[in-house]
Amino acid sequence: MGMMGASLAASLRKQKDPPSVTGVVRSESSKKWILDNNLADEALAIPEFKQYSLEIRKYDLIVLGMPIAANGRLLTELAPLYGESRWANGGRSSGDSPDPSAGSESSPLKRPAENDSDSASDSALPLITDMSSTRTFLEEVASRHPELTFIGSHPMCGSEDAGPSAFRDRLFQDRLVILIRSTLRPSEPESTYEKLRIFWASVGSRVSELNEVDHDLVLAYLSHAPHLVSSLLATVTAKRPEVARINGESPIPITGGGLRDMLRIAGSNPEMWQDILTTNRKYILESLKDFRNGLDELIQTVETDSLDWWSDWQNRSRKYRNEICGYEEDR
Repeated sequence: MGMMGASLAASLRKQKDPPSVTGVVRSESSKKWILDNNLADEALAIPEFKQYSLEIRKYDLIVLGMPIAANGRLLTELAPLYGESRWANGGRSSGDSPDPSAGSESSPLKRPAENDSDSASDSALPLITDMSSTRTFLEEVASRHPELTFIGSHPMCGSEDAGPSAFRDRLFQDRLVILIRSTLRPSEPESTYEKLRIFWASVGSRVSELNEVDHDLVLAYLSHAPHLVSSLLATVTAKRPEVARINGESPIPITGGGLRDMLRIAGSNPEMWQDILTTNRKYILESLKDFRNGLDELIQTVETDSLDWWSDWQNRSRKYRNEICGYEEDR
């Protein structure tokens, strides 16, 4: 339970009839902090969780809030608790003759219908979701464990600050949460998606859906690469000796609001961003190359003596900004 998990817990605790919350944290000190600040009914350090996870049926929902690679490991560790998938053999009973196409790449596995009596015992097992910023990696992990009841979530919110003490009880309010419709594994029943939509709506979020490929492509341009560009801007600016010296000698930093806005996300949580770079490298590289090409074109244009291009260029930029961010046209 880091910043995101603590913020989610705080949002849930504010509800009129709050659900019971169990938080899993990395250390005993974080465990004490979570309980002292009433962010959970109980808290478990990770070693305790591995033993306590045998009580998994007591929960309705598990939300994984660790870095992406760690979430993948947790999915793998949780899979045995869900038992052998009833539909992993194409829904056959033990007496049926084998179907050579069942479970093959050319014959995607199907979960049983929602009213299938064989699925009734699975209802006691909790739905698993997460809050990871890239999706293909976790869908690949989940596809190897069809017994899991898993729907990926990506809340489009966060903070440059880390740790449970950085929680914000309104972090999810009026923010988008993207649910994943996997192309790599059988779809969960629609009722399971609805359960997750209701959960995120209960903390004030708006919900949409994407598949994992579209998600990772779009997020590379709208989130991942901009973080890297922000860090690059901070680095390039600070490494210019005259800028560093003169700014350092000023009574207060010589920074305008524009620079502060652009640098706010520079140097975000290194562990989290290492996983993002690793799991979405392809699309991040594509977006960075597009940004580089755009910068090269801008440099070539600025090098010309004419400024005839400037007004149209700025107006187009404002139009694109409004479209991307959903601003009113006259903003």
